[in-house]
Amino acid sequence: MAKVRKLKKKPVVITAVILFFISYLLAFKYFNNLSSVEKNDKVKVEETSQVEDKRSLISQLNSKSKIYLSTKNIQNIRVELPNWEEIRMIFNNFSKIRKVDNFNPIYEGYSEDGLRFSTDLNFFRIYTLKKDEFYKVSVSQKEEFKKLLDESIYTSFDFVKQYKTWEDVSITYLDETRNISKWKFDDLSYKLVSKRVVGKVQPEKSRERSKYNFIINIKGSDYSIIIETMGTDYVKVTSEKGEAYYEVPTMLYDYLKNDIFRIK
Repeated sequence: MAKVRKLKKKPVVITAVILFFISYLLAFKYFNNLSSVEKNDKVKVEETSQVEDKRSLISQLNSKSKIYLSTKNIQNIRVELPNWEEIRMIFNNFSKIRKVDNFNPIYEGYSEDGLRFSTDLNFFRIYTLKKDEFYKVSVSQKEEFKKLLDESIYTSFDFVKQYKTWEDVSITYLDETRNISKWKFDDLSYKLVSKRVVGKVQPEKSRERSKYNFIINIKGSDYSIIIETMGTDYVKVTSEKGEAYYEVPTMLYDYLKNDIFRIK
């Protein structure tokens, strides 16, 4: 009986060995093919990244969404998207010209991937390390162009919260005004966070419904800004260059109500 069992085991062992080698060969083939696909994908990505963008620089700039502006005294202010969209509309009326020799830019900017531009409001320059393009600003849109650039800087939350440029800050509720010490500037700045730019209708309605509203007056060496809370969720930013409305987290409202004026 023992010999019979031993003989019956042989086909089982042989079958198991055959199945093992078949599985091994299939697995080897699968992972080898997978490796080849990954290598091909990597090559495609590298080839794509090396393809030079053949579009004009102004077309490339038009496609960007994250833009930063600077002046002589103000650096690297993030432009809100609605403002940038209005600025891009003016590009449609620019006329391409040859290089300008006398060019002293007032505003400079760049996109997040390093495409740079500058303007003296008469001419507009876009450039990279390899390319350089000049455009003539339409005379009829010069003032509008300047207004949009100024608004983009001086009503931006990115500019408003730069507390190291603040010289004097006061906050008013009804007929009561509190002056903020310089050592608390950074604490207030931390509360100045925006969610998005909004229209004026909803914030104005919110202000009318709100029991408590506060006014923050910020003065720098060459500017002044007013920030008005409009209920818990909105603020209005006003400067000499324009105004803008923002939806904001409630922490600014809570900070003014609970910590500054201690309203119960």
